Amino acid sequence: MNDQSKIHITDAEWGVMEGVWRADDQTAGDVLAGVTAKKRSHRTLRTLLARLVEKGAVKVRVDGSQYRYTAAVTREACIRSAARSFAERFFNGDMHSLLSHFVEYESLTDEEVQQLRRRLASRETKTTAERSRKSGKNK
Repeated sequence: MNDQSKIHITDAEWGVMEGVWRADDQTAGDVLAGVTAKKRSHRTLRTLLARLVEKGAVKVRVDGSQYRYTAAVTREACIRSAARSFAERFFNGDMHSLLSHFVEYESLTDEEVQQLRRRLASRETKTTAERSRKSGKNK
């Protein structure tokens, strides 16, 4: 697979990628049949698919007279890349500021707040364990 962290998927391409991620080894028709892009023409969707192949986000193989498409990047990798890009663009890469902004200005249910607390506690536990392991190796 490509260096997934360096591939930027535009808003227009995202809908096509959703179609690609649905299943491996699809024809262009299969991919585009499930795309619910914002009223884009079939030709535009094919252009977006070709662009994704050029970027390395989608792999293509020829099977007789058919082109078959498979994702070369995971959805999770694209989300991580977009999140990093967003943080860099709007918060100069400062994750604390980004998270603080969302906590302060976005609506969170009590359940969502509890989920965030559990994730932070889990992260803290992992970090503490890693520090302990590293300090044990340095002795």
